[in-house]
Amino acid sequence: MDPLTLLGLLIVVPTWFAYNRAGLSPFLSLIVLIPLIGPILAVAILAFAAWPKIDGDTRLQYRRLR
Repeated sequence: MDPLTLLGLLIVVPTWFAYNRAGLSPFLSLIVLIPLIGPILAVAILAFAAWPKIDGDTRLQYRRLR
């Protein structure tokens, strides 16, 4: 297998699962294949997107301690 293909798979597959877990389209993980700006853009999308699958009961609930 070509080393660049293997490297692409090693990068795309984990981001595929991250986008899927975030509730976004997993096809957005193909953005990482754009040279130079792709990985930065992919991380920015994950960082600033609302994660609908974790909204609700799984977020930390803060209470005032008295």
